[in-house]
Amino acid sequence: MARRDEIRQTSSVADAVVDRLLAWRIPRVFGHPEAAVAALVEALDATGDDPEFVPVRNAECAAVMAAGHARFTGGPGVCLAAGGIAAAGLLAGLDAARGAGLPVLAVVAEPGVVASEAARVIHRQLAEVCHRLRYVAEPARAPELVDEALRAATRARGPVGLVVPHSVAHGAMRVAEPGPGIDVRLVLDELSSRLPPNSVVTVDGTGPSVGFANPLGSPAEVVIGPAGLPGGALPYALAAKVAAPDRPMIALVTDDGMRSHGLSELVTIARRRSTWPDPRLVVLVRNTRSGHPRHLDPAGPVTDDVPYAGWARLLGLHGVRVDRPELLGPAWDEALTADRPYVLEVVTHALTLAWCNRQGCDNIGDFAAPSDGEKATSPMLLGGNGAIR
Repeated sequence: MARRDEIRQTSSVADAVVDRLLAWRIPRVFGHPEAAVAALVEALDATGDDPEFVPVRNAECAAVMAAGHARFTGGPGVCLAAGGIAAAGLLAGLDAARGAGLPVLAVVAEPGVVASEAARVIHRQLAEVCHRLRYVAEPARAPELVDEALRAATRARGPVGLVVPHSVAHGAMRVAEPGPGIDVRLVLDELSSRLPPNSVVTVDGTGPSVGFANPLGSPAEVVIGPAGLPGGALPYALAAKVAAPDRPMIALVTDDGMRSHGLSELVTIARRRSTWPDPRLVVLVRNTRSGHPRHLDPAGPVTDDVPYAGWARLLGLHGVRVDRPELLGPAWDEALTADRPYVLEVVTHALTLAWCNRQGCDNIGDFAAPSDGEKATSPMLLGGNGAIR
């Protein structure tokens, strides 16, 4: 009951915030679409694109675009991002807006308690770069605080921050079957039976992600990427490859993370690969073809179908897209014996939190437990970090 009350409160705050943006005639909101901001995005959707939600690739782009909007229209620009470490991406754009005297409202979706020291540091930095930083603790105060923030941004000609409740739980209430695509657990099963000796597997530290660990006797070392950073598995794998170029590396990356960091880092991989005695660095991209939490609903339209494998081939790497389960095994065989870095793009189910919990998946980041006592089917289960030696 308390969980449902929390979800309702999150939705009420989101609706109240969007209502005030509409009242101020804010035409659009730029945001990085993560699960944490799902309630706000859905509230924006419900207005019929007034204000319009413009999904962008990361929080930094959202802040810069909001500043650009303010520059070219004269009205306040609004950006939206998840809190915690993810909010660090806002800092550069907000600092630029402050220096240029541009009115920007940064809406940050944050848990009620800022648990980590890193998140507290980000909040202190937000408070320093913004003229004001206000917290919405209850729905009744949301309209007042939005009005105050927009007035302050307009009057001070600079950025103002508004922290609203985190909304991961909102997404967990959805009841949705997996959309078209390959079951992620099958992808992991096919990999676990083929792991090369002395290999390293890096996994995105964002949820929902299917978990990995070192089962007894596994030839692989598994490292979980930094929590809250989409795409962190690829920079981790690249750093590990530079440190140990004779070891096979496998990075398991979400499509959101690949768009945020991976596409540009493939250029780094292409530049460095000639120095590696073992050329194997495999990047698995789980392509759900959706860059937006609202479109995790299988009935929703495809919004992003980025040709990750094609981009890899343009850079002189190997790249293959797999959209049929029977091709998974041969694709892993080819990827793990390739003579150069390899991007394996697999069209997978668009996992919702509800589906993941019902089916018994483990989640990295939010550590959601499987329901009904079920366990993940993959022999590689959720586990801890390892050190590259």
